[in-house]
Amino acid sequence: MSDCAAVEAEVAHRLGQGDALSAFDCAVAARREGVESPRLRYLMVRALAASGDSLGAMHLYEQLDLAATADVDCLALAGRIWKDEAFDHDGVERLSFLQKAATAYDRAFRVSGADFPAINAASLYAILGERERAVALAGPIAANGAGDSYWDRATLVEALLLLGRGDEALAHARATKDQAGAGDRASTCRQLLRLLASGSVDADHAKAIVDLLRPAPVGVYCGRMFLAGGEGEGNAVRAIAGALDAQPLSALIGPLACGADILFAEAALERGIDLTIVLPFAEDDFIAQSVRSGGEAWLPRYIRCRDGAAMVHFASTARYVSDDCQFILGSHTAMGLAKLRARELETAAIQLAVVDPEVTARMGAEIAGTNADIALWRSKGEQTLTIPVADLDRNLNFPLAPKPPEGTRRGLYAILFADFAGFSKLGEAELPIFAAEVMGGIGRILDDFGGAVLFRNTWGDAVYAIIDNPATAARIALAMQEKLNVLPAGLGLEGHKAGMRTGIHFGPIYRGVDPIVGNELWYGTEVTRTARIEPVTLVGQVYCTQPLAAMLALESARDFDCDYVGKVQLAKDYGELALYRLSRRSS
Repeated sequence: MSDCAAVEAEVAHRLGQGDALSAFDCAVAARREGVESPRLRYLMVRALAASGDSLGAMHLYEQLDLAATADVDCLALAGRIWKDEAFDHDGVERLSFLQKAATAYDRAFRVSGADFPAINAASLYAILGERERAVALAGPIAANGAGDSYWDRATLVEALLLLGRGDEALAHARATKDQAGAGDRASTCRQLLRLLASGSVDADHAKAIVDLLRPAPVGVYCGRMFLAGGEGEGNAVRAIAGALDAQPLSALIGPLACGADILFAEAALERGIDLTIVLPFAEDDFIAQSVRSGGEAWLPRYIRCRDGAAMVHFASTARYVSDDCQFILGSHTAMGLAKLRARELETAAIQLAVVDPEVTARMGAEIAGTNADIALWRSKGEQTLTIPVADLDRNLNFPLAPKPPEGTRRGLYAILFADFAGFSKLGEAELPIFAAEVMGGIGRILDDFGGAVLFRNTWGDAVYAIIDNPATAARIALAMQEKLNVLPAGLGLEGHKAGMRTGIHFGPIYRGVDPIVGNELWYGTEVTRTARIEPVTLVGQVYCTQPLAAMLALESARDFDCDYVGKVQLAKDYGELALYRLSRRSS
């Protein structure tokens, strides 16, 4: 197999498993290395669309000129993008995007004669109330019967539902459910749920088929660290194996410490469960604190699991400073990513936790660690599957680590940086207007959020703020963006690309007093990292980091959309960071 074919197969596999983020990153990385093909370009755009960024996907679709090809998948992809965008809107806007999607699918069908664009056009016409056109497209598909692939059978199921032949659709769905990965089945479920919500198909049959095809839950794991070998590890291996055999999973997400974490990861890889690793801070420090502390035998097992994972994320790449907040950020990021992934797969997220028999008696005694993770997950109304394991050898040997000076204050906060693109174009006469209207408007927005804004500062056109929680930071950032959608008159910026660029992040930072001017000072690696996001943010957009997007998901802040942008090179050679485009959900 050629390098290009191997990359295409890997990206397609990740998409089939429902891992759109790693599929997109894999395609982008390959193209940077010079691997190129029309199929890879198609898969890259499809992955971005599957991650939820419809408008970003359409921009890339147009940039790569996929519409110029006669390839049916490329032509139909435009319909898929507009369809997804439609369901992010209500009312007239939704209808407009649905019409664009139907037209794109219909064109792909007329060019190719293929069933896949035909059934999508049919479903969209049904949702739009054009029943006769829907039946005309679905009828021949049903008459031809099913092919051998999952998508052939799923297409037939959809056609039969549109034609009111629900019993036949359900019978074919039963024969289909084991043919595809979680991502493909999630796509089918999403389509049927949209038809169901529009009243275009029989509710009972559609619900039964969705229940049949819905992917297994996404798991997020946690558990005790312990020494390798002995009776305790054997007990844990058997208990985790039993739990995963009893509870099928589409994906598994968590850290990679010695003990339960590595056993979960090994079991996932053995069973072919898609594995995502989330590390809380710099890898060398994590290995010292959380892997080697359980004995050297864990290190090669850690490396095998890390290298076998579909993705490895860092909640932060900062060094460890003996701060429990760093572990908290890692575990909270993993939980939020599990909820994001479950949302993409139209399924649930569940927590799996290896506990010692006394876990219940000690609940609430920790601010970080297994007990704290269980308490937080349950406080969000989510399900935890506890896995009791006895005889764990907890005689860990932790190395010394740097500690901040006594009395240093540090905590987890949201961080916002913004600046005004176009500021350098302002003349002397326009600066007072800018100060009063632009910066004054931002100041009033910050005032509206009262005590949630813990600190604010400005210089020139830049704004820096510390906010007490991620959801409030997101609301402030979007309010600032919306305030400046229309620029004040008199700035003289007509014809220039002008507006705010905003980056927001969530992480551990220090709180102290500026020794030069005596003012309050909020500082640390995560503050500097956030400052490097804003320069690479598109004008008029808000970009957020993965930890912040994960926290919004963990808190079930459903008034936001976080669409994956990709791994972006930060300003001033500050490395790569996975970024999301934040927007307000309209429906």
